[in-house]
Order: sequence, then C-alpha cells, then structure tokens
Amino acid sequence: MILGLDTTTKKGIFLSYMLLWSALRLITYGSKQEGSSAPKYNETSLLIFVCFAKLIIAVVMFLRADGNVSEMLTQLKQNGKLFARYFLPALSYVVYDNLTFINLSLTDPVTYVILMQMRIVVTGLVWSVFFSKPLNKNQWYAIGLLTAACLMQKGVGILNSSNKADTSNTILSIALIGAQIACGVFASVFNELLLKEKGSAGVNLQNTFMYTHSIICNVTWLLLCPSKTWCKGDLFEAMQPEQLTNMFHPWILPIGIILASIGIVTSLFIKHLDSVRKTIASAIEIFIDAILAYLIFGIPLGANTLMATVLAAGGIVLYSKPVEQPKAPVENA
Repeated sequence: MILGLDTTTKKGIFLSYMLLWSALRLITYGSKQEGSSAPKYNETSLLIFVCFAKLIIAVVMFLRADGNVSEMLTQLKQNGKLFARYFLPALSYVVYDNLTFINLSLTDPVTYVILMQMRIVVTGLVWSVFFSKPLNKNQWYAIGLLTAACLMQKGVGILNSSNKADTSNTILSIALIGAQIACGVFASVFNELLLKEKGSAGVNLQNTFMYTHSIICNVTWLLLCPSKTWCKGDLFEAMQPEQLTNMFHPWILPIGIILASIGIVTSLFIKHLDSVRKTIASAIEIFIDAILAYLIFGIPLGANTLMATVLAAGGIVLYSKPVEQPKAPVENA
C-alpha cells in the first residue's frame, strides 16, 4: 500500500490535509485578484471569527475529555503564568496569519508555497543552533536544494527584470515572506516548548490560552492600526453589518471554514499518520498548487517554476529521510 495508507480513514486524512492547504492558498489568491466577484473584506475580522470558532472547539474538547467548567476555571487560575506566556506565540501567529493574506495578494500561490518551504530550513537551523540538535547529512543537502529552489523561482525573475517597480515588488514580497517565516518558526518552537514543558497543562486548555490571546491581539490591532492600507479599517468599520455580511460571501466563507478546520485535520494527521508522511504531503502540495494555479488562473508553468517545484519537493522529502547508519562489522568467533 502506497505510503502505508491502508485504511479509508488514513487516505481521507492524507487527502484532506493536502487539499485544504492548497485550497486555502488558491481561494485566498483568487479573492485578491482584480475582476473577481469577491467583495473587499477585512482579513483581520475574518481571523477574529476563525479564532472564536477555534476557541469554541478547544473548550468543547476540554469539556469532553478533561473536565467540567468548574475544573477548567480552577486549572486556569493554577496556570496563570502559563496563560500569560502564551501571549508571544499567539502574537506571532496573528502576524503570520495576517501576512498570509498580504503575501498572497503580492505573489502567486505557486511562488508562495515554494518560498515558504524555507521555513523548514530556518526551523532546522534554529533547533541546531539554540537547542543543540545537530542536522544530519540529508538535512544539510535538503537545505541546499530548498535554497536553490527559492533562488530559481525568484532570483531568475529579479535578474531578468528590467522594470525597477517589478524588482522592488519582488524584493518586498520576499521580505514579507521572510517575516512570515520568522514569525511562524518562533511561534511553533515557542509553542512546542510550552506544550512539552514538564508539569504543563493539558493540550486542550493550552489551546484555549492560544486562541484567547489571538482574539485579543487581532482586536487590539484593529483598534490601534495606524494605516487603513494595512488593516482596511478600524474595529468600528470592521463590525459594520456590510463587513460582517461579506464574511458569508462564496469567496470568503470557505477561507474561514478552512482556517478553522486545518488545525483539527493536522491533529488527526499527527495522531493517525506521522511527520514523515506529513512532509511528503507538503511536497505533493507544491505540484497540486502548480497544476491548479495553471488551470484556474492561467499562471504559466515556466522552466524555472518547474525546476524550482522539483527542487523544493525533493528537498522536503530528503529533509525527512533518515541517514542510514553503517552496519557494525560481524566479529568472527
């Protein structure tokens, strides 16, 4: 059986994981294109509603698996310091999510998904440098392939472009994707440390901490945002009936549903499958994005894009491949 997907559940989770991530990128990109029927919407408002949905799911899961409301409040009081520490990863995830919308308005989904694979490189280097977890030979080779893929996809365009405005937009896009990667790596590493901390609270309770802070950060951003270009209106405008109605538009509602459900599907993936197959799924997503972006939006598949796609997919798979250990010599009796 291919990839060990020997049950209908495993096949469904594997396919759902890939299709949800690809659909999120493609629908978000499509909603930002001129000429689409999608109304102008406030991305931060959408993220607030998504965080509320995730918070409700986390609370329900706590009540089903960990205790009642009284026990939840008791644990919250006992873990006040842990609750406060979740502010930093929550803030980083909020910036990460908002940059997703900005970056997919500046670049196509294929380029975006290729460049975002540098997150693997940054995560590996962070764990290697700060947590004394050295990278193996395959991982260093993979970093080289992923770096080559990014240079192939964006570097060629910069070198061939004679338009200063296009070059500036490309550099801005790369910088913002770099910022998104930095926020994502920081948040995921910090979150993992909190989840694995000895004597820490349960996962469901910690998820409620994360989503509560995420709501607070998004609302604060709308209250204090200095530029309408950045956040398309303040909190008062975001709560107008017209803005709220836009959330149910056929272009916008699927984005919210996908964002709310991806976390659940990822948890099921880790529970029923493993990180190796998750890595393989990420590699396949690049090809799915490239094909669907061509069919739906007519984004051309140039030679540099095809080469970058192959390099990135190969790098992802190689990064997760264990290094074969030399067999110990057999001693003669």
